[in-house]
Amino acid sequence: SGPFPNPAMMATRLLKASRTGVLCCDIQERFRKAIQHMDSVIVCSEWMMKAATELKMPIIVTEQYPKGLGETVGELQDYVKNSHKFEKTQFSMLTAEVKDCMEKKCSSCDTWIIVGIESHVCVQQTALGLLKEGKSVYVLADAVSSQTRWDREIALDRMRQAGAVVTTTESCIFELLGDFKHPSAKGLSKRRGGKKKRKREDKEERSDAS
Repeated sequence: SGPFPNPAMMATRLLKASRTGVLCCDIQERFRKAIQHMDSVIVCSEWMMKAATELKMPIIVTEQYPKGLGETVGELQDYVKNSHKFEKTQFSMLTAEVKDCMEKKCSSCDTWIIVGIESHVCVQQTALGLLKEGKSVYVLADAVSSQTRWDREIALDRMRQAGAVVTTTESCIFELLGDFKHPSAKGLSKRRGGKKKRKREDKEERSDAS
C-alpha cells in the first residue's frame, strides 16, 4: 500500500470527475428510523449519485447483511441499478470483491467520495482503509450520519485528522462541475426538497447541538 496522502495537498486539490468515484455505504431500509438526520443522508446521497451518473463517475454500493437489514432505500434504487453493488458482513466497504472492482473497473479513480452510514463504523473504517492505500477521500458531512450526534461528530473529526476532506454535497458537486456553463450544471444545481428542507434540517442540527 502507498503512503498516506498529504492532508494539505488534498484539501487544496480540486476534484475532477475523471479521477473520482462515489462509495455509497449501507443506506438500507432497516436503518431509516434509527439514524439521525436520515432524510438528509438520503436526499444528499441521491443528489451525489445523480451527479455521478450525469458526470459518468463510477458508483459502488454496499449493503450490510441485506437479508436481515433490508436493501438500499427505495429513493436510491434508480442509481443502484447502474452501480457496482456488493453485499457484505464486514464493516469496511473494502471487501475483496470491492477492491477487485476498484482495481479492474475503476482504475482511473484515485479519489473517492463517501456517503452513507454509520459515520463512526462502516464509513470511518472505509475512509481510513482508503487513506492507508494512498487514495484521496472526501466525506460528505450532510450525507453521512450515525444513531447519535456524538458518534457522528467524533467520526468526522477523526477522519479529518487522518487526512480525509470533510465537505458538503453541494460544494462537492459544484467543484466537480467547475463552471455553470457545464451541460449538467442546471440539472444538478438544486437538490430534491430545495431550500425550505435545508433550512429545516439546519434548525434541527442547531437544536441537537444545544
